[in-house]
Amino acid sequence: MASAKSHYSAAELAALRLPGLPTSERNIRARADREGWNYVVTPSRGRSGERREFAAASLPAEARAGLLQHAVTAVTATARTLPKQSSAVRPTGALAAPVALFPESDLTDRQRLERDARAGVLSAVRRLQADTGCSQEAALTTLLTSARAGRLDAHLDRMLRLARDNRGRKGDGYPSARTLKRWLGASNLAPRVPRASLDVPTWASVFLREYQQPQKPSVEAAYRAACAQWGDTRPSIHQCRRLLAKLGSVTRERGRMGARELKNIQPFVRRTFDMLQPNDVWSADGHTFDAEVQHPLHGRPFRPEITTFIDIATRRVVGWSVDLAESSHAVADALRCGVERCGIPAIIYVDNGSGYRNAMMADAATGLIGRIGSTVEHSLPYNSQARGVIERVHKTIWVAGAKQLPAYLGAVMDREARLEQFKLTRRALKSGGAMPLMPWHLFVQWCVERVAEYNARTHRSLRGISPDATWANHVAAGWSPETLTPEEFDTLFRPRVTRTLARAEIRLFNNIYFARELEEFHGLEAHIAYDIHDASRVWVYAPDGRLICTAEANGNAKHYFPVPVVEQARQKRAKGRLARVDTKRDEILAELHGAPAIAAPAAQQIVIGGRIVEPAALAQRAAVLDAAETAPEPATQAASRSERSAADNYAEWLDLDERLAAGEAVPEADARWHRTYQSTAQFRAQAKKTTTTRKQA
Repeated sequence: MASAKSHYSAAELAALRLPGLPTSERNIRARADREGWNYVVTPSRGRSGERREFAAASLPAEARAGLLQHAVTAVTATARTLPKQSSAVRPTGALAAPVALFPESDLTDRQRLERDARAGVLSAVRRLQADTGCSQEAALTTLLTSARAGRLDAHLDRMLRLARDNRGRKGDGYPSARTLKRWLGASNLAPRVPRASLDVPTWASVFLREYQQPQKPSVEAAYRAACAQWGDTRPSIHQCRRLLAKLGSVTRERGRMGARELKNIQPFVRRTFDMLQPNDVWSADGHTFDAEVQHPLHGRPFRPEITTFIDIATRRVVGWSVDLAESSHAVADALRCGVERCGIPAIIYVDNGSGYRNAMMADAATGLIGRIGSTVEHSLPYNSQARGVIERVHKTIWVAGAKQLPAYLGAVMDREARLEQFKLTRRALKSGGAMPLMPWHLFVQWCVERVAEYNARTHRSLRGISPDATWANHVAAGWSPETLTPEEFDTLFRPRVTRTLARAEIRLFNNIYFARELEEFHGLEAHIAYDIHDASRVWVYAPDGRLICTAEANGNAKHYFPVPVVEQARQKRAKGRLARVDTKRDEILAELHGAPAIAAPAAQQIVIGGRIVEPAALAQRAAVLDAAETAPEPATQAASRSERSAADNYAEWLDLDERLAAGEAVPEADARWHRTYQSTAQFRAQAKKTTTTRKQA
């Protein structure tokens, strides 16, 4: 802002054409000499010599009024930029007044607008007072009079109207002179706004206890439940709604949402990876595919499990594996794929699933990850947000890809369409028609293409560069992965377990391995490495890691073929599924024949040793015990099948087999035992023994 001006030259007074003064410089100087105006002598501008500047206070009253009006017009012309200032303008000299504002974060948009408008108005008043030398009262009166007369510029007039607090009397839309004086001495120009009371009422705890439930009751339901506890003095439901409106989003939903779901609306830490190199951190997770494909063994529809490893620095999928179900073998295979193609990672960041927390992967001595020199870091339980990179990869590669297949059965699919697809595949399976599903070998090839497409596509977090190109840039800059030799690769990626050697034999996964070289190592706890796809031999290592020998399966036996680990896992999974089918079958038959329902527990109960005992039953217990002591001993109960010999069980099975073959009806329990007993080791051994005996006879 320009400095205050209190003296004017004859030329300036003539240019202003003030009322009551001549319009020429010569006549103005002559009148000044006659009336004795006060003046100061200043150097002449642009030429040598001096000139006189007359004091504004010495001018006639009519001229001073015209000078004041001219100053108002000048202030209006320069006032357009004042509202753009972020704080009140402070003039220099004695007119300056300190102005302290509220913190920007504590003001609303309306408060900021009114504060800046008031600052602009006060700046205009102070400049008007400084330019004309008039009093504060005269400056305020002139500004308001000009505004009400319509002689102000539209911009300054708008600032006056915005500066006024609308909570007062309506008036003419302009602040009063008294209000302007109050603003001149105020340290805070921001207007006050009504604020909600943050006091917690006494009834709030009862209502919130009913409202913040996992069942997520409505406000009406929670209010009705709380009314029974409040009694006669109760708030209205509108007060309860206003209370909820005052609460923050997280506080309001606490209790209605569990800790896992509450994380979705809480603050989080966004991790950066600018300083990471390739293979510094890998992240892995398993995903159940959202579409059905043909099973590789029997061709029926099923949803495979896909395990994916991704490099955090380059967002490149480094390894992946497809298996029938989630298992440590699927994780090991995906890790083997990644190490073979891209090198050894420093850190592997995974969840707490059973595929990663097991001895085969994480054991300090025999674990796969420890032997390749990597470190495993587990995220907190139920904290999938911490592994957002791999979760996003699942959606980008596998979920989006599954939606392109006709056998998609994801959650977002229409229920009717999903049911129709399910019926189509089962109808084809039942009638022997062509299965409308992708064969296993084509599905594996499809996975290869999906991963290659993702690695070659531009990535937003990589600033428009693909993961493959980012990896290549690091290699071009001098970085190289740490790799394994073929011999090291074959050795390290065989899972290991600890077993005690006994008489040159090793018992592993129901198989027996033998080597003559182990004769002198009886009782040693050795590390046994095995191939999950080949059970014909194992590798025996000393505790310090030195290879002792290779042990052959059943090296000291004949006519025995070992079962690989993967095949054993399949058999175990199949037995579990059969057991669940039998349980479901029993439930259906019980429902069909009207089995008695389990009685609901009574209100008054006593728990003894984990069993519920009715109080009335306790009174009868002593009488029952007394009667049992005096009653004759019952006949000896027949031994159960688990207590009988193998020959007796085999004989009973043969008898049941003949009865079933003849079409005779047998109890359901006996029929089920007849089906399951023939898959046991006892049955096979007894059948083999019976056959040998007959041949010898």
